[in-house]
Amino acid sequence: MVLPEPSAAHFDAPVCRNCGAAMATPYCGRCGQKRAQRLDLGAVRAEAWQSYRVFEFGIVKAAWRLAHSPGVVAREYVLGARARHVHPLKLLLVAIGVQLLVLARTHHLDTRDAQLSQVMELVRAYANWSFSLGIFAIVGASLLVLRWRHAYNLTEHLVLGVYVHFLVIVANILNQLPVLAFRDPAFLALHRQWSAWPMDGVEAAIMVFAFAQFFRLNAVRDAWRLLLAAAAFVALKYLLVRLYSYALVKFVLAQLA
Repeated sequence: MVLPEPSAAHFDAPVCRNCGAAMATPYCGRCGQKRAQRLDLGAVRAEAWQSYRVFEFGIVKAAWRLAHSPGVVAREYVLGARARHVHPLKLLLVAIGVQLLVLARTHHLDTRDAQLSQVMELVRAYANWSFSLGIFAIVGASLLVLRWRHAYNLTEHLVLGVYVHFLVIVANILNQLPVLAFRDPAFLALHRQWSAWPMDGVEAAIMVFAFAQFFRLNAVRDAWRLLLAAAAFVALKYLLVRLYSYALVKFVLAQLA
């Protein structure tokens, strides 16, 4: 079977890339989607502005489908099925909002030491955003290891990265939920100490699962590619977090000086 490529010929064909119906006008007569164009940063920005209804039931359905077919959703979206799926930036914004609420409720960076309160307040203001570094690690891993697999451009790799990072944030939210339910100090201390350790493996597994679907990889034949991508993700995330932490410390010290 010949796999579709995100080429000019693919998008110029008079076919709706959302439902497959023939198109004679700029809009599909069956599903109403506008003729799909190849993604670039301008197209993603325009579609994000058009997708203004953030909190809708489609978010729940999209999250459920992403849970078992993240790579399929990303590939279909890249290849033109835009009306069928929720815009990736919309999903990411919802996930970030929920993540920030959970972090605020769990008081992850609270301290009872009065001397450290000012420092921790500054750290909290900026460290909560460090979880967004994972998206750069995901995109970096796909570009470094799998960009030769298909003719996807940077924006199309970024769409895959945003969808995958949405699931990564959801996994981290689920990891924090026990802290909201159980407020025993001993449990909180134990959870704070050990909960982060397995998350790199969970995040890498989510990414590998999505990459296998998006790039049509065989779990056995292409296992080395997937393992290499996972290793690249972990290494890139480690490096980015270290650089971010170093910059954050320098910034906080400068603010306190």
